Amino acid sequence: MDRRSLLTAGGASACLLGMGPAAFAQTLAAGPAPTRLPELHIYIPGGAGGGWDQTGRALGAAIQAAGMADRVTYENKGGKGGTIGLADFVARHDRNPAALMVGGMVMLGAIALGQSKATLDQVSPIARLTNDFMVLVYRTGQQPDSVAALSQAMRTNLAGVRFTGGSAGGVDHVLAGMIALQLRQDVTQLKYLPTSSGPEAAALLEKAQAQVAISSYSEFQTGIEKNELTPLAMSSRRALYGVPSLHEQGLQTDLSNWRAVFAPGRIDAAQRENLRRIVVLATQHPAWAQALEKNKWFNALLHGQDFAGRLVIEQGMASAMAMMLKLKA
Repeated sequence: MDRRSLLTAGGASACLLGMGPAAFAQTLAAGPAPTRLPELHIYIPGGAGGGWDQTGRALGAAIQAAGMADRVTYENKGGKGGTIGLADFVARHDRNPAALMVGGMVMLGAIALGQSKATLDQVSPIARLTNDFMVLVYRTGQQPDSVAALSQAMRTNLAGVRFTGGSAGGVDHVLAGMIALQLRQDVTQLKYLPTSSGPEAAALLEKAQAQVAISSYSEFQTGIEKNELTPLAMSSRRALYGVPSLHEQGLQTDLSNWRAVFAPGRIDAAQRENLRRIVVLATQHPAWAQALEKNKWFNALLHGQDFAGRLVIEQGMASAMAMMLKLKA
């Protein structure tokens, strides 16, 4: 992961939060203005209420607030870590200069598991938007109710502890595998139930089909505030949102998640550049800063060739992680 970006993310978000309408107007005037779109279509290859859905809709709202699109439409199609949606986006929107697809680290993991012939080589990387950390939660009143209890249960019978979270091979699955590896367990015995969103994972806890769910804090925030879910630990180095980290509770494991947007692969360079400018401008609008604060996301903006180069590294890391942890679809 790009740890330097993570360490500076909080400060960058704070700067954005201080940007009022006058400062934003100054930013708009400082560089070449993008071409306003009559309509922008944002494709979300995940379920409603999930992290990609939250990101896509927040970005769309910021793009409209910035005056860069008269209308924004959304489409959800989840499954297999976003690769079903990826293939559909390529097939239907490959030449659409007014379309964006949300994606991220989860999709890299699914591709690394070989779940689809569709790859990110078929789309154009536009910008990494956010970084955030995962939280492990359990159903309030159930077991395991502490990291110590979870560790003991995994040591006693790893296959008897059912984890749930996002798609197979995604960041949630990887984190569960890293915890098992830290406990010196046979990761091939890990039981992981993939879902397309945090609300789906929480539903599996409610039905007692899983004991521990992993996802971004924003996806479980409502359940935590209602005391339906209780957090065990954050995947950060230190405590966040009043929740201690895995590190602080004896498990030397940390991991962060990033989300991004991609353009169709067969639009021309000028059309791709216009979408990049629209996205970057939207991330400097107060509406986006408010979304970062509300959803507890860290600003991790990286765009153009910088993001494209980083993506190559991330793809290699995802493949290596899937192999090392012996993850299975």
